[in-house]
Amino acid sequence: MVRFRFLFSLMLIISSLTLVSQEGFGQIRVLKGRVVEKESGNPISYCTVALVGTSLGSISDQDGYFEIKDLPNESLNIVVSHVAYENRILVYDPKRLPESLIIKLDPAVVELDQVEISTKGKGRVARKRRREIGDFYNMVLGTGYDDKDIELTNAEIIDLKDLTSKSTIYSANYDLNFVNQHLGYQIDYYNFAFYMADRAKSFFGYPVFTEMKPENEEQQEQWETNREKAYNGSLTHFLRSLIENKVAEENFLASLTNYNPSSFDSKKMSRKTEVIRIDSTGYSEGNVHLTYHKEKEFYELSFDGVIEVFYVGPGTEELETTPLSYIKVIGTRAIVYPNGVLKDPLSIMTYGYLGNKGVYEMLPSNYIPTKK
Repeated sequence: MVRFRFLFSLMLIISSLTLVSQEGFGQIRVLKGRVVEKESGNPISYCTVALVGTSLGSISDQDGYFEIKDLPNESLNIVVSHVAYENRILVYDPKRLPESLIIKLDPAVVELDQVEISTKGKGRVARKRRREIGDFYNMVLGTGYDDKDIELTNAEIIDLKDLTSKSTIYSANYDLNFVNQHLGYQIDYYNFAFYMADRAKSFFGYPVFTEMKPENEEQQEQWETNREKAYNGSLTHFLRSLIENKVAEENFLASLTNYNPSSFDSKKMSRKTEVIRIDSTGYSEGNVHLTYHKEKEFYELSFDGVIEVFYVGPGTEELETTPLSYIKVIGTRAIVYPNGVLKDPLSIMTYGYLGNKGVYEMLPSNYIPTKK
């Protein structure tokens, strides 16, 4: 069975919002605005306005105003959410920010016929739901998770029809809430959609992180240790090591191969591998090309074939086998920011060790590992 997952999958939607260029010295690093009803223009209070994939966000006040400080330098999405209104996704471009943003929301459509089925019953439907929700957890949380450390607090809202559908058509959108005691984050996953077909599984959505308050210093230290372990060997870690040309120093063994993990025919081919040679100039004989665009402050990454990568750094001695992953660019290129974060997470497909990672070890994109 071919099994793959879009790692940290976020569907990037082109919004109708047009952000106005700012003139003058320096760049804006604070986003201010107001959330209002689309028809009446009345303010909406207690509305979440947050940058997708980060722990940066704000709650609108009683007059609908919000403010987000310490904005990152990469393009991201903004999710705007309130229980009584439809979610809205906007594009955040650090170089094209308005002084004040007006966000208009439509009222949410209330579905009166929805029936919730508990997994705690003894009937056939309850047993089936328990089985399917278990498969759902394995897909979304990833391998190796401890169910005592992470909870999906509103699993009951997921329709059994979506759990049992074996097609590759994405489900309805759900706003899911995960409490991850392993890393110390609450994750609100907006517009979460998925499919669980027999030969392929995938999910995407807009996660927003809220850092939890530790009960004591010991718990905080444990969270920091777990976060560092989750970062080490991750896709973000590997891409950052490519950019900094420190693949070996960061404990990665990487090579370019003709093996395609998504193809059955590839298994019959004679496998060839070659050492990665990074080309950052556009003129060398490198087989992995990184082009830096100074004005946009990002890199274009491209390579022919698939990167085969092992992580042999701290923590791997506890594993039964060396973590082996395959990385493939979808299309002609992937845009990567200097911190290793992808502009479009769907521009790269991961298989193997990285492909089996999930929400259990997912970090916000603004997480910065401690330098030693």
